[in-house]
Amino acid sequence: MAQDSLSLRVQRISPEAEGILSYELVPADGGALPPFEAGSHLDVHVPGGFPRQYSLCNDPAETHRYLIAVQRDANGRGGSRAMHERVRVGDVLTTSLPRCDFPLLHARGYVLVAGGIGITPMLSMAHQLQRQGTPWHLHYCTRSPERTAFRALLASPAFAGRVTFHHDGGDPARGLDVKALLATRTGGTRVYCCGPAPLMRAVRDATVLHAWPREKVHFEAFSAEATGAISGSADTGLQAVIRGTGATSPVPPG
Repeated sequence: MAQDSLSLRVQRISPEAEGILSYELVPADGGALPPFEAGSHLDVHVPGGFPRQYSLCNDPAETHRYLIAVQRDANGRGGSRAMHERVRVGDVLTTSLPRCDFPLLHARGYVLVAGGIGITPMLSMAHQLQRQGTPWHLHYCTRSPERTAFRALLASPAFAGRVTFHHDGGDPARGLDVKALLATRTGGTRVYCCGPAPLMRAVRDATVLHAWPREKVHFEAFSAEATGAISGSADTGLQAVIRGTGATSPVPPG
């Protein structure tokens, strides 16, 4: 095992919702795992040579395991299908060390907004905030209860009064009213959002409309479309140039 990588054994695979499996990963040779902070992810070398990033969704206080969740995407590049179809309990996966590009910064209170598989970094944050006793509330948006990952855990007494589920049945007009949610702000509150592009765009627009300070609003995008939704700019193609040879290759939007 290289110093900048980990060998992790798949100890358990659990169905969390329609099309979503969680993977409990433990050290292949025993011992404790490197610590991580809420909002961190692993680069996982998926069978078939796919390097993919998956958020850690368990409590950062845990040192004996990492937990990730993967949503099968039939239209993706193959990484999620490989995880669902080829990874089994007992397999050993090579991963990076935990890295955090979505840190949970200090605040007097937190509004967490998650959509679909975007719950994964938020769940780790919820564990940490609950332990700290910091005021927080999670709004979790999905199409239906059956497509709501970690629903039993989030509805358990451990998170009583802290989580609100929003099921829109495929019609966004029936879902969370983001503008109303963010119309008022208590001093020192931060917003964290992760989910599909339309939800992230709605949160961005609402925070601009209601004059939230930009430094108090935080996003993590799982796709190029979601990145564009955060920035407010259209996703465009580009030309990639190989510096050593000068060869160019077109990279389409997305």
